Amino acid sequence: MPHRRRPMTSLAALTAAAFACTAVAWVGPASAQSDVTIFAGGQLDVADSAYAGATIGLPSSVDSRGFAVRGSVYTGSYDYNSGPNEIDADFTGAQAELIYRFGSGPTWGSVGVGYRYVDTDLSPADPGNRRDGGQGGVIVSLDGGHVSGPWRVDWYGSYGFEVDDYNALVSLTHQVGSSGRVRLGMEVAAEGDTNYNAYHVGPVAGFKLNDRSEIQVSVGLSDGDERDSQAYLRVGFYRSF
Repeated sequence: MPHRRRPMTSLAALTAAAFACTAVAWVGPASAQSDVTIFAGGQLDVADSAYAGATIGLPSSVDSRGFAVRGSVYTGSYDYNSGPNEIDADFTGAQAELIYRFGSGPTWGSVGVGYRYVDTDLSPADPGNRRDGGQGGVIVSLDGGHVSGPWRVDWYGSYGFEVDDYNALVSLTHQVGSSGRVRLGMEVAAEGDTNYNAYHVGPVAGFKLNDRSEIQVSVGLSDGDERDSQAYLRVGFYRSF
């Protein structure tokens, strides 16, 4: 049986980082005086993962523009087949970025550079898996969004130099009702490295609890190289202060 790599640590990183990027912008004008956002959530997919983190504006930032630091921690598990063996993997990781945020009004964005460290434990051992053990490396990212009337688009992308992995996510949502507290739409995400490619697509909903916090939920289809299609569930929460 050929070696089959399953999407894993970069999936958790994508989930945390993409939610970190979109969370602040979903808050709305009432958060203009705040520049600290905490976020947490998880995803059930080929890799099951959970994460938590925060984005904090630096003293020079004004109205969520300028420099900020963004950090997250995550953990999870997955399995894959390597020859005759089924390999169980557990991973924990953390990443920190310095980001520069720009734009105002209906369009905004940021670029960032940082460091990610992930420790992966394989049972039984699989010497052919380049992600085995502790690894750290530089990451770069970009994100942004645009609002036009009731419509909104958000995007996120990143690249990690340690294993040549990439992550990308795009969502399009539409405000529902007059209260502005619910958005419905679709999201598409892709990830991979030199050994695999994977994606998910599905509807996404955002429910504002108040002007400074929101829950996001997405359920859809996950697919990728050398594995069967399956459903995924993503849940995220943020609060700004």
